[in-house]
Amino acid sequence: GVILLPVTILGMFLGGFLIKKFKLHITEMAKFACITFIVAYLLNLLYFTCSCEVLQVAGLTAPYSGMKHLSFSKHIYLASCNAECSCKVDQWDPVCGENGITYMTACFAGCKSSSGTGRNMVFHNCSCVEGQGLGLGNSSAVLGQCQRESCTKAFPYFLALQTACAFILALGGTPTYMIMFRSVSPDLKSFAVGIETLGGRVLGGLPAPIYFGALIDETCLKWGTKSCGGSGSCRVYDTKEFRNVYLGLIAGLRAGCCLLYIVLSVLIMKRFK
Repeated sequence: GVILLPVTILGMFLGGFLIKKFKLHITEMAKFACITFIVAYLLNLLYFTCSCEVLQVAGLTAPYSGMKHLSFSKHIYLASCNAECSCKVDQWDPVCGENGITYMTACFAGCKSSSGTGRNMVFHNCSCVEGQGLGLGNSSAVLGQCQRESCTKAFPYFLALQTACAFILALGGTPTYMIMFRSVSPDLKSFAVGIETLGGRVLGGLPAPIYFGALIDETCLKWGTKSCGGSGSCRVYDTKEFRNVYLGLIAGLRAGCCLLYIVLSVLIMKRFK
């Protein structure tokens, strides 16, 4: 927000400045808005190159190394190293082992003791964690999920791409509104603004959280559990599937918008030829 908000404002002001500076006709504004939207759409496809590996959670997205599994459910949570610990599957208080693998709780890591408090808590003698040169049972784990290096490295590139897309979209935003004001008769301008706003809310603002949320929920690997027993928030997503579903849906919707922009430009050029 700190980065995108100033960039968006700059793009909107610059779009208005270009209209005034070069005294663009409505047909030229239509071409300008169409080109900026298509360029932003093509840049948006580059989001698919920004990858981040799935969080490695033992028994969920990664196997217990060298362990014999004792569970035959969809996700194998239990192994011989934590079979006698009576771990609760519905709990989620992740710890990061020395082997770089996240465990749902210290219990699933087979940890026998702990030291420290709060965020500085360290668990010792973890039978499921195999540290470098330490072997099983002599390794430790710290509170919290393990860091993913590829996510940290990819984030600046993602942010730069998002900034470029936001700037180009904002650049064509002002010409788009000016097209609406200049292509309708004066007595219908306020009505046109109302219809445009209504269309945006009905087609985008209201239903989008429903179908986006439904698709995102399909990529969840581990759901939390509320105190009353109901399903809580998602603990771990399949990040690759999440990316493909989320960005794929956006790309499909914007492809339709690109087509409508092209049709709009053609109609305006014919009308104001």
